[in-house]
Amino acid sequence: MIGQMQGKFQTTLLKKVGHAIQEDSPSDLADESARFVVRHQFTTLKGDIKNMKKPGKTYHRADVIQDKAADAPSIVDAVQFHGVRMTKSDALVKEITELYRSANLDQLVHNSHLAARHLQEVGLMENATALIDISPGDDRYIVNFVVKEPKPFTLGVKAGMSTQGDADLSLNAGKASFLGRGETANASYAYTVKGDHSFSLSLMKPFLGWQKYSNISMSAFRSMAHLPWNQSNLNENALILQYNGQLLDKRLLHTVKLNTIWRTLEATDEAAFAVREFAGHTVKFSVENAIAYDTRDRPLLATKGLLARINQEYAGPLGDSHFWKNQLDFQGATKLIGDLVLGLSLQLKTVNGLGNRELHLLDRVYLGGNQDLRGFGLNSLGTRSNNSSLGAGTTAAGVLHLYQPLFPKDMVFAHAWLAGGSFASVRARSAMREMINSQRVTAGIGLTLIFKNIFRFELNYVHPLKYTVGDSVTRGIHFGAGINFL
Repeated sequence: MIGQMQGKFQTTLLKKVGHAIQEDSPSDLADESARFVVRHQFTTLKGDIKNMKKPGKTYHRADVIQDKAADAPSIVDAVQFHGVRMTKSDALVKEITELYRSANLDQLVHNSHLAARHLQEVGLMENATALIDISPGDDRYIVNFVVKEPKPFTLGVKAGMSTQGDADLSLNAGKASFLGRGETANASYAYTVKGDHSFSLSLMKPFLGWQKYSNISMSAFRSMAHLPWNQSNLNENALILQYNGQLLDKRLLHTVKLNTIWRTLEATDEAAFAVREFAGHTVKFSVENAIAYDTRDRPLLATKGLLARINQEYAGPLGDSHFWKNQLDFQGATKLIGDLVLGLSLQLKTVNGLGNRELHLLDRVYLGGNQDLRGFGLNSLGTRSNNSSLGAGTTAAGVLHLYQPLFPKDMVFAHAWLAGGSFASVRARSAMREMINSQRVTAGIGLTLIFKNIFRFELNYVHPLKYTVGDSVTRGIHFGAGINFL
């Protein structure tokens, strides 16, 4: 995944450059501050940090001179890597070319920090530390990167949460940077406590370059899951191609997906006849495009920042699915008094069938559950037939939150909220009128736990304020867990 740190980073600087941080720097240095290096030297050293240790050499943190050496010109004589065994030289060259364009010592320190961090984020290195050393001659430096490459092969078992909030246990095997240019391969098997299974195989290739955050990936998976909201079982076999990148000078996140999914819906004996009509095999070919602006400090429970995202999906003309789907998401958070956090989440989903075919049950939009409209059954709101939910054509939901950090401060929060939502059926003549008449409102208080920014757990007392007879709604204690919460 783009933006994932794989280790800690520290930029250090050689003590001997202390002359560059004197308050009264020579005025003639300003005339040379825009000078660029004209000589290129790139060295890869096979070994470790022991190769660099010399008597009398002491390194200090970069903040000793950070923002104090803008008038000290710098020329990079060489960039050296220590600890490289498998990584290809051409990949490293793409990552450090900007260092040679550093006009002064401040830029060199800053760029060295960015380069070391990027080496980790794109998967080339597990750990990377930049050490800036002086070189013979005036204003000349050597940048050394002490690195640790990813493990050749990883195998592990972990407990986590599925996107629907079910606890799962997964067996994972992976190989990072297996061709020496940041490529990753992963295989996994997951089993949830409710009996769902999934197998997946994925390959990812990053596009390397100075501060470039984009990649392409391919994943194949098979999943077998029970859908309790419409009393059926779903088997899916999928092949997905995905591009992740950035737009507008990295201000926007951009994702494009090509989906090929073979689906088998199996109605159980308890399913309504309206569900049985959709049982059988279908194939979906679709294209998804998503653009997001995200300044949140963390996705699972933001204390500041904004998220604005639009996701569009078009299915057809191939396959059995023909629709146009849109989803808008907005989240905002800010601090009020002390550590008290105010949060707001909004979501709007619409889907329209194309042609004369009826919109398939699996392609509709759903609402309800402990991750959006708390207190209602998972995906239970919408058109219903007996004990089965048939989904909707439009849904809208919003949640207003108040969070008060407890102990540990960044992990446990007291939580109060007010949630509302509404829906319109697939065949609605006036979607707005149906949404006004189908409003649902709940409120509650509880505790929220953030576990290592991996998943979120909520324990709430829920009190329904507005609902309709026949709704799957319960007053009392509710548990919610997962990664996608309104």
